[in-house]
Order: sequence, then C-alpha cells, then structure tokens
Amino acid sequence: METSVLGSELSRTISFLDEIKRIDRIDDLIRAIYRTTNGYGIQNILCGFMPRRGMLPSEQMRHILISDCPQEWLTTYFENGYLFEDPMIKQCRRMESTIVWSEIAQTGRITARERFVMDRAKEFGLIDGCTVPLVSLDGRVGGFSFSGSKIDISPEARGALTLIATFAFGRAIELTKLPVSGEVRLTEKELEVLRWLSQGKTDWETGIIMGVTAKAIEKHVTNIRFKLNVMNRSHAIAEAFRRNLIA
Repeated sequence: METSVLGSELSRTISFLDEIKRIDRIDDLIRAIYRTTNGYGIQNILCGFMPRRGMLPSEQMRHILISDCPQEWLTTYFENGYLFEDPMIKQCRRMESTIVWSEIAQTGRITARERFVMDRAKEFGLIDGCTVPLVSLDGRVGGFSFSGSKIDISPEARGALTLIATFAFGRAIELTKLPVSGEVRLTEKELEVLRWLSQGKTDWETGIIMGVTAKAIEKHVTNIRFKLNVMNRSHAIAEAFRRNLIA
C-alpha cells in the first residue's frame, strides 16, 4: 500500500515537471501548482529570493517570484519588517530540510518575536504550512512556502511538495528572466490604485481616498490584472514592482 502511494506521488510530480516545461506565464504556473497539490490542503503559496537586511519593503517585494497570499498579509509582513524576524527565513538561510511551521513552533527553539510573527500569520488564514529552502545555480538562497488552514504534512506529502517546489522555483526563475513582454500602459488612476493597494488599503479605503466608489476601484483592479496578465492582486503588485511601475 505504501509503495502504491509513493508511486502515485512520484507520478504526479513527474507529470507536473513535464507540464511546467510548456508553461510561459507565472499565472499559468500558479494554476499548475494548485492542480498538482490538490488534496494537500494548500490555499496559499509564496516563492522568492531572500532580501538583504536593511532593504526597503518595496525592494523586498521585488524578490518575489510567485505570490498568491492575501495582499493584506504581504503588506503587513513587509511594512513591519517581519521577513527579518520570520523563523522560516532563518531556517532557509541555514539550508535546513523542508520545514513544517507547526513543528518549529512546538520545538521551543524560536524567540518570542518569531512566535509573534507566526501568530500574526494565523490572523490572515496562514494557520500552518511548510517552507522548502532552495538555492539557485548562481548561489542565491530562496524559499517556497505552501500554507493553509489545514495542510497535509505526512512524509509522503512533504516529499512531493519539496519536489514540486524545486521544479516550480526553477521554472519561475526562467520565466522572470524572460524579456518583459511589451510595454504596459497603465493610466494615472490605475497606478494610484496600485500604490494604495500595495500599502494594504482595501477597495473601500482606496475609493474614499480617491473620491470614487469601491465598485470603481474594483473595475480599475480588473483592468490592471488584464493589462499585466496576472491572476490576482498580490501577483499584480509583485509584477508592478518587477516592472518598476510603482516604487
């Protein structure tokens, strides 16, 4: 029975590797990751390189390769410097094996501040997860995190997620190295919407600031996503930083 399960997981990851070779957009890569991890309880993913200490939040966000986390959490995380107090980041820098968040929390080897960051993540639905430390061919340290309210952290699932993260990380690097496809022209209002959203403002708050309705902001966001060819808000903001549309 165990051999059958392992064979199934291996087959799934091999199929994933074959699929992502043909993918040429980050949003399609995100969809492929969710299809392959279906059944593991994965609700959010985040992947990128480790920024240097002292970098501004906007500089930190440029290190993101794949992002599908609540934008409010990303803004809180970067604006408050949680990245440099995140125990998963510390473990990634040490190049530990795949890290399960709940296991780290139970060891008692984390500081009060590190526990605070983990507790804050839970407020945004990131209850548990696992982080895979990774390194690029040029020696840059990165990490890939899967999270959700209840994820499968069995040895089989952990092994499969490690392989999936490794393959996706490599493909994401390749995709972000590709020339930016065409000039994107955002209107001044769309750029202003992006700036406020990158600061964690809701549609309603942004509408109040700009003197329009939340519905109008939602329409701007739809247009932004279409122009940037992305699937969600957090990806739109990361892509806008990558293209230097906002700072």
